[in-house]
Amino acid sequence: MSVVEALERIDRLLREEYDPLGFNEFENGAYQTGHTPHGGQFSYLCWRYAGLDEEGLEHADAEAERYIPEPYRELLGHMNGARLLGVSLYGSIGGSVDRSGVGIGQAVSLRYQNVIERPAYIPAGHLGIGAINGEWMSQGQLYLASTGEVELYHKDLDLIGAKWPSLEDFLGDEIPRRTTLYDGQGRELDKSKRLPGDTGDWERLAEEAKRKAKGNGFWSRILDPFRRK
Repeated sequence: MSVVEALERIDRLLREEYDPLGFNEFENGAYQTGHTPHGGQFSYLCWRYAGLDEEGLEHADAEAERYIPEPYRELLGHMNGARLLGVSLYGSIGGSVDRSGVGIGQAVSLRYQNVIERPAYIPAGHLGIGAINGEWMSQGQLYLASTGEVELYHKDLDLIGAKWPSLEDFLGDEIPRRTTLYDGQGRELDKSKRLPGDTGDWERLAEEAKRKAKGNGFWSRILDPFRRK
């Protein structure tokens, strides 16, 4: 199964599952589905943006400051990023509003996880493609490896909690799994497992990392005047 075939299956699944709650359609295949008014007037479970043309893909390379591998190029050609049941997939922000039309906005930029906030321990050949939020403080960041695998890293640590053999495997496994986290009205179920894989202690690790960073910041301010220049 190709990336595009996986995405087409996901489109059908999400539209069938969540259109009854309310949806909006935009240009070039863009849509919102799963209206959740308990979350706000403009709250939807899924936001899918219009795919990029060849010029747009070139802009995406420049934005990420690295060549985008073929699997993610296929995804961007089908949809320029998305927010699907708590999974954020990144795209190019140059021109995406024009292709999707007015009113849907745009995805998070590929630049964010590849240029602005890219930990030193992430291998050079990895492309940052998205993120999944945990319960409160934790977050998993998605990377597409040069080998084609998708890896879920803890946002604050050199720690992998889940891995899929390919992008299409990730899409085919994780998006359907996430449909089980919501009730018929689009409300998240109690004790739902937001982060896949071996991530049961990631909330605790995120809290520890935040405390450590806060402590380091405090002592740095105290000790800096006494450091040797």
